[in-house]
Amino acid sequence: MGALKICRETVWSNLPEHLMERVLECLPVDCFFRFRAVCRGLNVLFSSQYFNSIARNSQPFLILCPSNTQLPLLIYSFFTRTWRTIPLSLPHNCLINFRGSSSGLLLADISANFWFGYNSPMLCVCNPLTQTCSTLPETVSVSRIMAKAILPVGNKRNEYTVMVVGMSSTGKVLVEAYNSTTKAWKVAGSIRDVVIRNESMFFCKGYLFCVTATEGIMAYNVEQGITTTMAIPNADVHNLWTRLACCKSRVVLVRTIEENYSLKGLIMWELVFHEMAKDCKWEEIERMPCSVCEKFRRSSNSNWFECVGVGDEICFRANESMEILVYDLSTSSWNWLTKFPTDLRYVSMRCLPLEIMIGTEFS
Repeated sequence: MGALKICRETVWSNLPEHLMERVLECLPVDCFFRFRAVCRGLNVLFSSQYFNSIARNSQPFLILCPSNTQLPLLIYSFFTRTWRTIPLSLPHNCLINFRGSSSGLLLADISANFWFGYNSPMLCVCNPLTQTCSTLPETVSVSRIMAKAILPVGNKRNEYTVMVVGMSSTGKVLVEAYNSTTKAWKVAGSIRDVVIRNESMFFCKGYLFCVTATEGIMAYNVEQGITTTMAIPNADVHNLWTRLACCKSRVVLVRTIEENYSLKGLIMWELVFHEMAKDCKWEEIERMPCSVCEKFRRSSNSNWFECVGVGDEICFRANESMEILVYDLSTSSWNWLTKFPTDLRYVSMRCLPLEIMIGTEFS
């Protein structure tokens, strides 16, 4: 036994660094921090620029987030094709609604939580792997938030930005931004009157995107403070649900096709970028096949669905369904993921990239 132990230690100590990094790449997502604690050398490898560059190019994870903090997060690895659970580190009396994610951080509303001393919802940023949570102060000028998003972190480990769109006390629609470095909100701009349907937004190619209540798409240029409103294609098609998804740098719009309130399929369009304010258009890229639609419809008791972009995939979940349908943009193919390992029905889907899960921690 002693000789075997010495042999193992010799093999690992003599293994080239690039091979060690490849081995570490294959670890399950919830094992990263346990292995970082093994020794100083492994911790350095996990924090290295080379390993993080590999991780940035790897397939991100799909995360399912429950509204009840007594239930764990569910994370699906497209690499191992398995589900794993990670517990939340929030008080059990919380009601939590996840509104977005970016680079391994989750943006959420917390309500009915006397731990914070408020009865109204508060914004919170969580890192599920480090089991850390940072609550944000109240906005300065926005009194009623309509939509919110978390933007990619910067080059520094503890850096992120949260942006909200909402009404001020004077009735103006403002954009406010929270900077994690200064720990303060600042008015970033104003937009013309608009009512946003969904409280979630996402950031892509310098724009914040969301669906408005008037069946349009709002695109807000974060750097220039310019708002563009785009019409939704095929507005004459009878449908009840419109969704947006971001797949890497691609913006995809999904709408239902319905007949007598029965789901007949989904249509997908991609936004073709030129100059956003002058020349952009939607191009149809896919219609859900009838055979796929039939199973998708049977898995739910309504036409409600949610979708999220994860790498090159768009993941769909019908209402209360235990299965996830995936459309691969790179291969134009439809597939089903394995069912959830536990009976978690009331969950919302969010994309959780791998790379900053390793390096981001709250101070």
